[in-house]
Amino acid sequence: MQLHSLPSTSGPRLGVIAGRHAWPRAVDRNRFRRLVRETFRVLQHRLQPRDYLIRARNPQRGAPDAVEIKKLFSVWCGPEGEGQS
Repeated sequence: MQLHSLPSTSGPRLGVIAGRHAWPRAVDRNRFRRLVRETFRVLQHRLQPRDYLIRARNPQRGAPDAVEIKKLFSVWCGPEGEGQS
């Protein structure tokens, strides 16, 4: 997975890209999107006002995992991750 961000004039916003290449089954892609949105909602108060884009790049094994998604966002929320682009 990749997480990109750009400065924003409004609060934190989220974009999700989950193509068929990452998960062939629609149910897995939709689960990924739901998990990303829920993780973003929970961590939104800790994020800087930026536009965040999360993208599933390479073929993923198994179903999407909430732990990996939360770990990705927590790196960006943490003191060492704030302000990176």
